[in-house]
Amino acid sequence: MKHYRSSIPSSAQEQMLRTRPRGQEGHRAEYFLNGEVVGMRQFDASDQLQFERPLRNGVTHGTVYSIDQGVVTFAEPYRNGLAHGVAKQWSIDGELIGSYTMKHGTGLDLWRCQTNLAGGRVYLAEARQMKDGNWHGFEWWLTQDEKTLHSEHHFWENSQHGIERHWNSEGRLRRGFPRYWVNNRQVSRRQYVRACTTDLNLPPFRESDNLPKRKFPPAVLEAIGRRVGE
Repeated sequence: MKHYRSSIPSSAQEQMLRTRPRGQEGHRAEYFLNGEVVGMRQFDASDQLQFERPLRNGVTHGTVYSIDQGVVTFAEPYRNGLAHGVAKQWSIDGELIGSYTMKHGTGLDLWRCQTNLAGGRVYLAEARQMKDGNWHGFEWWLTQDEKTLHSEHHFWENSQHGIERHWNSEGRLRRGFPRYWVNNRQVSRRQYVRACTTDLNLPPFRESDNLPKRKFPPAVLEAIGRRVGE
């Protein structure tokens, strides 16, 4: 299989966790070596590999793969439980459509989509700021124009800590948004604005941010293929 080199030792013993009749949901398997779980795999109903995660000392270690119809669509290296190295994403026809680099769980996690399953225009669909393996900073879900958003969240060390917004296809805020979060607790707008005066990690509320268009930071613009100011 192209782009596939398993990190699970070939000498590991397979143990099925769940089996179902062909034509229904697939099954999972764990792999043991010297009494330790060294990986897991997910298979579809036709016994084709869909997902693989290698393990060492109970955490992800090695390259994680996502596979669709025998084609590797995503590969990300991990070291001691944290994403570390260059992650790559391919289309269903095997074309490289994107990559990003993480350093010990820190960096910008990116995901791209195509307007069609194969051969369509590739666009940045998701960007998430990460630190030490935690969601830390903004998470943006982009529309196909790569200038406006479907949704926006803000996190601090895996906790929702900021303003959550969702927009409809016409660029209007969905009912019930924005929502305001402080340390994973939903609060009122007044409480949020008050919290911003003492917690500088909270993004300030700006009325203009209720519009879906954003000026992205340079790293996101680079992923989109635009320069600052465009």
